[in-house]
Amino acid sequence: MAFFHLNTYDISRSSQQVKVPDNGIAKLMYYLDCMCTLIEYDESNLNRLRDYKNYDDLTDIEIRLLYVSCVTLDPDDFIDKIMFEDRNGNLCGSSLNRMYDLGEIQRSLMVVNSIAVAGRTRRVKKIMAYRPQWLSRFYTQPIAQLTAIFQRERQQQAVRELLNTCTIS
Repeated sequence: MAFFHLNTYDISRSSQQVKVPDNGIAKLMYYLDCMCTLIEYDESNLNRLRDYKNYDDLTDIEIRLLYVSCVTLDPDDFIDKIMFEDRNGNLCGSSLNRMYDLGEIQRSLMVVNSIAVAGRTRRVKKIMAYRPQWLSRFYTQPIAQLTAIFQRERQQQAVRELLNTCTIS
């Protein structure tokens, strides 16, 4: 469990400003990139899924893998452990999110050293402060859009299968 002091912090900022394309897939790729920066999560070489500038190069299978990876890394599992909401911008400044090195925050935060993800223990590498808009823009909205697309595809597939099995005599 994490404990957060807003009034006394001496931490080292480790993030840089990025430009994420205005595309749901690119936004989820950026979310995945952020999460893989925060924790040790190098499952099956996720580099292509983290390269949000080249979002349009992903195959359909890779988009599904991106979806599963992002759902596995649900922010609810990380909030108040390695992700801290910053409504007033004390930590994020003018950005929607900002990352901080773990080694520099010992006096300010008591952060878990490891976290369980998909049944495995992962080492925490950094923490992130974020504004509520960041979570909505880079996780909640794009994951809902992709969920809706996948549901429509499943429904269309079910209709096609039903039509293929019907015989008129």
